[in-house]
Amino acid sequence: MIAFEEWTERHCAFLQVRGYAARTVEGARENLRPLGRFLAERGLADAMAVTDEHLRMFRHWLYHLPTKHGRLRGIANQNRILSTVRGFFAFLKAENGLAHDPAAGLELAKEPRGLPRQILTPREARKILEAVDTSTALGYRDRTILEVFYATGVRSQELRGLRTSDVDFEGELLRVYHGKGGKDRVVPLSGIACRMIETYMRAVRPALLHGRENEWLFVSYRGRPIDRNNASRLVRLHAKAARIKKRVTCHLWRHTCATHLLQNNANLRHVQEMLGHKSLATTERYLHLTIADLKAAHQRCHPREKDVARG
Repeated sequence: MIAFEEWTERHCAFLQVRGYAARTVEGARENLRPLGRFLAERGLADAMAVTDEHLRMFRHWLYHLPTKHGRLRGIANQNRILSTVRGFFAFLKAENGLAHDPAAGLELAKEPRGLPRQILTPREARKILEAVDTSTALGYRDRTILEVFYATGVRSQELRGLRTSDVDFEGELLRVYHGKGGKDRVVPLSGIACRMIETYMRAVRPALLHGRENEWLFVSYRGRPIDRNNASRLVRLHAKAARIKKRVTCHLWRHTCATHLLQNNANLRHVQEMLGHKSLATTERYLHLTIADLKAAHQRCHPREKDVARG
């Protein structure tokens, strides 16, 4: 009999071999810990002996299990763990001869299909970009990062994983390797973003490297890859400097990019491909924002709406 922890490590090794990002692999390991705790509390040391009923009990147990901060566990958090559990048992069945997959019928809770309550307007986005002081090396780097966020809608993790070889200057394209779900894609760059990357790589990045060598596109003032906190902080600070009252995050730039494309009649499937969404339904959520804009314009401009206002 192989211990549950050993199966977990084998599953993570399998994900690594399949090319999943290190953060995704670590997330899978973390998401399987509650199941390991649940099985240990019930003396179930053999993952191969877990049944459908065990997993139904686990789902109920997980609902009542507080987070490590002592808070109620949200639906998205529960579903993230349950999705990992489903992948784990699919791995056991496919790779290790498990006769029956007990997680095949494990249902996820229905998540609310939410988006941020607000995005940046084109004027606000431009105001932030133009407020960055590009006379310094870090300022030029930050403006380049913001231009890439706005032009491509890449996730923070994807941007931080970019290498210098991922930029196609001739085609004005950016190759995104190991995106969410381990998938690669190619996304278009705006002409402005492409030119800024070119200048950054030629004149700014060498100054940040201080004679060192590495392959990462965006680096810190010490020449190291920027981390999650670096990216979040620079986005927040430049929005504050531009006096934007909204809570601006890396992901808000992603939502802003998608919404502005659709507002300007981009094809929905093209936007899906650009954002790396597995399902078109995920991209369709952005239509709710554009429809809200359309309704507001209709109420403001249509003659019959004006007649109602007069009446």
